[in-house]
Amino acid sequence: MSNQTKLFATALTALLVAGPAMAQPYRPQAPAVTYREGMPDVNTPPPSANPDAGNYTSSSSFARWYAGAGRPTMLMFWNRQLIEDATSQYDSVQTTSSAGIAVGQGAAVRGRGWAASASSGMAASASESRQYQERMTDSSYGFRSNNFTRSVESSILNTFLSAGARIVDREAVIRKVSAKQSREDRMDIQYLETLAMGQGIQYLIEILPDDDASSPTGVTFTVKVTHLPTSTVRAQFTTSGNPPKGEAKWVAVNGAGFEKRSGPSRQTPQLIGAQVAYDTMTKLR
Repeated sequence: MSNQTKLFATALTALLVAGPAMAQPYRPQAPAVTYREGMPDVNTPPPSANPDAGNYTSSSSFARWYAGAGRPTMLMFWNRQLIEDATSQYDSVQTTSSAGIAVGQGAAVRGRGWAASASSGMAASASESRQYQERMTDSSYGFRSNNFTRSVESSILNTFLSAGARIVDREAVIRKVSAKQSREDRMDIQYLETLAMGQGIQYLIEILPDDDASSPTGVTFTVKVTHLPTSTVRAQFTTSGNPPKGEAKWVAVNGAGFEKRSGPSRQTPQLIGAQVAYDTMTKLR
């Protein structure tokens, strides 16, 4: 076989072997996945928005104003207002109550205001008479349950304290000034409050809560801030104490894709009280 024939046979064999492979469709190869150096495998999602961010800004602004003003002392009248009557007025009250008791035949019972008698048998009637003085000029008000009231009041106070405020306790300062007064003057609460406000206190904060069915929290707070040395009103407003809601989220709806829903309610007594304090700080900063 000549050399030319050998070359032809070799080329033909190579063509027959490569034919099936060349018949396959062309499929481009995907590029290899690469990452930039120093980057995490999965990006961290952005942090959730803090619903109290605006309140924290108000607190910080109040703290700066408060420090610049020389940290003036404040007196808080919670659920109580400064009424115009300067003297406490009392009214005499007499009550009588009766009850059935068991006594022996022909016996009489007396003691601790009770009087009872019976001529025979075990049945008898007894009555009690009490006389006392009731203060007519009471500037306090009722509000919901005691637990709700205490929680809201404590939260208001603690929010101010967290911002660095110096809060004077009403009962403590009244006791302090009453020690120098006569027994008769110690019964005059309005007089004692007047003396208490003269103990270097700069601001009086009155907070009056009321039940309010139209309010988102079911209550409304009337707040009044007075600068005592000049007897001038710095602020007076009403607030529902409604704290900001949680962050809104996208929720899958069956057959309707996604919809954005507002965050959950945060209307606890503690957060309601804190919101009243933040709203008050906003008026003072």
